[in-house]
Amino acid sequence: MSRPHQLHEDRLKILRSVIDANRFMTLATADEVGTPWATPVWFASPDHRRFLWVSSATTRHSRNIASRPDVAIVIYDSRTTPEHRQAVYVEAAASEIAGDDLDRSRASRASR
Repeated sequence: MSRPHQLHEDRLKILRSVIDANRFMTLATADEVGTPWATPVWFASPDHRRFLWVSSATTRHSRNIASRPDVAIVIYDSRTTPEHRQAVYVEAAASEIAGDDLDRSRASRASR
């Protein structure tokens, strides 16, 4: 296996382990004028690529996402020391899910 490929595989392994080891992520949103907001949310990730959480439509972050879907996510173990810290940083567009997607997300949450 080539060195660059091995480095990529090593990074993916770390990312997956951080995601699997944690139950909360920090979700950063902004309102329609750009005022930032960060909040911890419980999450599930069925494939280490999509991040699912349950929130009321009336929460500040949900209202922000309704007007501006761009979000940032950080997943990390706050119990570690700085020299042992590993984190996952994600930029994404958030959207509400319903129907079959909602049923699949419920199944992935139950398996966590």
